[in-house]
Amino acid sequence: MFGFNKLNRVLRALRRNEITVTAKKSEDNGVIYRSKFGGMPALPVDFEWPHFESENFEDEVANRPLSFLCQINLEEIHPYDKENLLPKSGLLLFFYEQDSQRWGFDAEDEGCSRVYYFEDVDNLKLTDIPEDLREEYRVKEYSLSFSANDSYPSYEELEIHNDIDCNWDDYDDAVEKMGYDIESERHKLLGYADLIQGEMLTECERISRGLYCGDAESYRNTSQDIKEDIKKSASEWVLLFQMMSIQDDDFELMLGDCGNIYFYIRKEDLKQRNFNKVWLVLQCG
Repeated sequence: MFGFNKLNRVLRALRRNEITVTAKKSEDNGVIYRSKFGGMPALPVDFEWPHFESENFEDEVANRPLSFLCQINLEEIHPYDKENLLPKSGLLLFFYEQDSQRWGFDAEDEGCSRVYYFEDVDNLKLTDIPEDLREEYRVKEYSLSFSANDSYPSYEELEIHNDIDCNWDDYDDAVEKMGYDIESERHKLLGYADLIQGEMLTECERISRGLYCGDAESYRNTSQDIKEDIKKSASEWVLLFQMMSIQDDDFELMLGDCGNIYFYIRKEDLKQRNFNKVWLVLQCG
């Protein structure tokens, strides 16, 4: 079992920077490509709005438009990107299909979420939400503010990054002494995910190999050699964006049962500015 001092050193070595995102009342400053949740996105004139065909909770199959969730002005957040992982300029936009609310357990969930990167913002324009997107799936507009903060892996994710043997109490004590609040809820870019139902790095790697993640049998039927290789490769995935459910007096974005959605990307894809293979996972309590 690791002693406290050694655990502390391991955690500090794993420390990453996260860009904490705070949503507030919309403050329209006239800049169409400002960072925001919801509202109307800034998109190219020839943009084709993404759709996803799936079965919803009423067993109705349809090809539905994705909800526009978030728009990030990368020049605006660059001062908070202490590790220089994101592009220095341009626009990053996040979409998700809310009616079926896929969990990301199955390779067939591909397309239920999309991330777009536009380097040149001068050719973008405010774009209307599709008429066939139901009103409850249109995200209210919020302005965003940012801060840079330390981020540490959750207890369940530790062994992906370091072959460490520690118990929960020791971990909890260590992160508390470092001033890290593992219980707080936040939207964020980068850093480590705030987990609700366990680590997701191996899930992303399994899905990339066409392996199902939605039941225990699929894990039992995976050979030990493949499991070990998946665990080894799982650390190549990093969190790109974490978004919580939102509830206020006149709007609700409910992700599962007060859950979060997480957009993950491979380190190499992030380095190459390839946002076409981002994978989404939904977790809730």
